[in-house]
Amino acid sequence: MNNNEPQREEIKAAKVYKLQPEVQEQPKVEPKQEVQQPVVEEKPIEQPVKVKKKNYLARFFFLIIIVLGAYIGYTKYTTDITIRRLQEMSSPVSTTKDTKELNLNSTIVQQLYSKVKTNIREDLQEKGLTTEMKMYLAYRQIPESEFFISTCEGFDNAGIIPYVCNLNDPNFTPMAFKKEALEVQYKALFGDYDNFTYQNIQIGKKCLGGYEYIESRGEYVQGTCPQTVTTTIKSTKKLVKAESRESYIYLTEEVKNVASEGSSVPDYIKSGNYKYVFKLDNNYNYIYIDKYLEEE
Repeated sequence: MNNNEPQREEIKAAKVYKLQPEVQEQPKVEPKQEVQQPVVEEKPIEQPVKVKKKNYLARFFFLIIIVLGAYIGYTKYTTDITIRRLQEMSSPVSTTKDTKELNLNSTIVQQLYSKVKTNIREDLQEKGLTTEMKMYLAYRQIPESEFFISTCEGFDNAGIIPYVCNLNDPNFTPMAFKKEALEVQYKALFGDYDNFTYQNIQIGKKCLGGYEYIESRGEYVQGTCPQTVTTTIKSTKKLVKAESRESYIYLTEEVKNVASEGSSVPDYIKSGNYKYVFKLDNNYNYIYIDKYLEEE
């Protein structure tokens, strides 16, 4: 036996081993299963700043609504009070044949009465609503702002006895007013269609009035009266009723005349209720129509 035989077998065996390496069994790898992540619902991100802004705006508008409501309510309340006050102060006249009683303290009633109310001295000087009395009543309505300091130049003492205007009297400075000032008041009191002439303002001869018309200057100039006028009659006058019917207003005045002891009241100065009559003219002005004593 050849000694080389075993070696050959070993070499062969080695070759075989190399050519056919031992296959090692690989561990079985199972496919990876996808792990599903739990679904997490997304919550909306809160925006606290915007919510606060919305709350502030809502409160702001709510406050505005409250303020406006209160303002409207207060305005309506004050307006109602104003309307009621105006109604009380100036009652509307009646435009129908029905007679409506007016508030004695209303503006229209007080204004009309103040224009025509006279005192006992004025009543004694002039009997009724004469032209002289109309001029005098119109003169009483002239505002103080229309009067100014004047002179006696052109004043005729003989034309307005007992009044005088003395240029040499250092203690007297006559006042005056323009003729237009008197005409405005006259027409406002007696209407545009009443006869108006520029004549002296003087009722009776007892120092009432005393303004002479000087045509060359277009002025009414004041004179002084040297007499001291007194009366022994006491007269009490009171406005007791005011009514309107259609375009007329009627004022009723209660008059009581009492003479002092040892004297008497003239026959033409009578006590009783006197009625003043005013009519609404085309210029929406109440003009003085008449005054008469109501029969008992």
